[in-house]
Amino acid sequence: MDKPKSIATFFLAAILILVPIFFLPLTTDFFGFNKQVLFILLTSVSLVFWLIHSILQKSVRLTLSPLLLPLILLAATAVASTYLAAADTAGAWLGRTSLYLTLTVFFIMASTLIQTPRQVRNIITGQIIVAAILAILGLASTTGLLEGSSYFTSRSFSPAGSLLVLVSYLIITLPLSLTLAFKIRSGPEKLYYFLFSGIILAATILIGYQFLPGQTFTPTLLPKLAGWSIATDTFKSNALLGSGPGSFLQQFSQFKPVSLNFTPFWQVGFTVSANEYLHLMTTLGLAGIAAFLLTILGWGKLVKRQPGTRITATQAAVNLATATALILALFIPFTVVTLTTLIGLFSFSVALNKTKNLKKVKDVLVTINTLEIVDPDQPTAISKDQTNVLPYILAAPIGLGLVIAGINLTRAYAAEVAFKQSLDTLAQNQGKATYDLQIAAIAKNPKVDRYRVAYANTNLALANSIAAQSELTDQDREQVTQLIQQAIREARTATQLNPQKALNWTNLGNVYRQLVNFADGADQFAVAAYIRAIQLDPANPVLRVQLGGLYYSLKQYDQAIDRFREAIELKPDYANGYYNLSYAYRDSGKTLEAYQAMQQVVALVPADSDDAVKAQDELNQLKSQLPATATQPQASPQPDQLSQPSPLPSPPSGFEPIPAP
Repeated sequence: MDKPKSIATFFLAAILILVPIFFLPLTTDFFGFNKQVLFILLTSVSLVFWLIHSILQKSVRLTLSPLLLPLILLAATAVASTYLAAADTAGAWLGRTSLYLTLTVFFIMASTLIQTPRQVRNIITGQIIVAAILAILGLASTTGLLEGSSYFTSRSFSPAGSLLVLVSYLIITLPLSLTLAFKIRSGPEKLYYFLFSGIILAATILIGYQFLPGQTFTPTLLPKLAGWSIATDTFKSNALLGSGPGSFLQQFSQFKPVSLNFTPFWQVGFTVSANEYLHLMTTLGLAGIAAFLLTILGWGKLVKRQPGTRITATQAAVNLATATALILALFIPFTVVTLTTLIGLFSFSVALNKTKNLKKVKDVLVTINTLEIVDPDQPTAISKDQTNVLPYILAAPIGLGLVIAGINLTRAYAAEVAFKQSLDTLAQNQGKATYDLQIAAIAKNPKVDRYRVAYANTNLALANSIAAQSELTDQDREQVTQLIQQAIREARTATQLNPQKALNWTNLGNVYRQLVNFADGADQFAVAAYIRAIQLDPANPVLRVQLGGLYYSLKQYDQAIDRFREAIELKPDYANGYYNLSYAYRDSGKTLEAYQAMQQVVALVPADSDDAVKAQDELNQLKSQLPATATQPQASPQPDQLSQPSPLPSPPSGFEPIPAP
């Protein structure tokens, strides 16, 4: 094996071994984002060495299999959906679009470069060792043995990304280790596989047990029926390409069933669907899910046993692990770890079937004017055609693409690092440093709406801090005005970058609300922003309370009452909705209705909470204003935190109203 090919293969193997355990605390997402960056980086390095190998051989060697075309179709669908359907193109590229493309490139190279069962066995052994290490760390973390260490401050911490990702990875690797342990001949290797299998199995059971309902680490997953409902509603608007990669949160907000308001996670904003299949249906539409199902069918066709052949221990292990992963995808959404592992298993299936399924798996040698089928065991000979320029033709656009992608990825990563540093300085109450770092993050990647939202709130916080000073200079007043204008500008920019994201419109409404007594027309802009947020998240009762609170502050009590009533219609056990409704009724002169609403509050909040004492006191006050005693209702107590409609901020002294853009 020549050196460039060996290096390319080494980096492909390193991906499957390192991605599950790799993380960096440099960005807001320690795990998924950094694992994906590592995956893209190592795949790109491998691609460079594969191109060098092809140039030296004066030909391009590829392995054709039933999985190749469906995976290319999946990547093409992701790109098309990003440009034609996704509202947040930049976010899609940073997320699953680049992941799907890299997975496809990885598969093409891995299925071509990995040639022998021994190579597959070595990589699998590395994966099993990593799984055993993660299993030990998971057990130590969940039992509290690592508490006090720098990263294991939480008992749910795992380098895999989360305990759910950890257990899913263990479930996929367990068939690899167990099958090899039982099927290979006796010897030290067999003992090692049994040892690793025991560790992985123990961690899977002990940690997985804590996922059961009511246990310590029960994962928060979107119910399957809700995921199906969201997928089918998305089909009505874009059946072919879905809503676009990375857009599930927007689809969840738009189409989530009201029934979720009766569950403990009614305020959770799910960014992934109930399982991988439903996630693909929602974000990539019929084209995406069809491509994935065709990939599975291609794999099934590939591993079907041919007459006169036998299934080796390594083949059995890979087949069982792949089937386990595909079944697991019915229950949970996949992450970078599980997706790379699955594609790696697909690549192993191709490599292990090269010598047995020559009709299904073919190694082809491509030159500028010929295409030759070669034996998988046959080394790539240097082409005698000195005029063959195909490797150079491929290397030019691929090299240019890698350079452009590398520049963009470097800027995106630097922006994430700066943004993480800004949040760290914010926690330390260093306002100026936070401000400067967020400017740096936006300068490096101006198309990320999260940065704009954070920067808008930083501007507003700094403006409030300066305006709160007892004595203000003209320079201070000018600075406050500038900060407020920047806050509005950045909040509006966030809605332009991702207009389908309800959180961006909610943030814009919050910004305008704080400027009602300072910026002309801010009240109307705030109302319009909240209404748009409600249109994008119609089943969210909290948004109705926020809009109702604004109407209440503007003394538009009828409008406030309507919004509060809508909130409790969406969530009948919403104590804070009744609490705000009681205030609106009271201040509009409807004391009986206010009393009845407060009765609901008393019935809903836990009896031993501070909220219960507070609500009971206010109920007694309202009762004293009634001519007769009202009937006490019965309801199940719900944990909540009561907050009455907050008054609008007072205008700073010495400031003239500014126009709200």
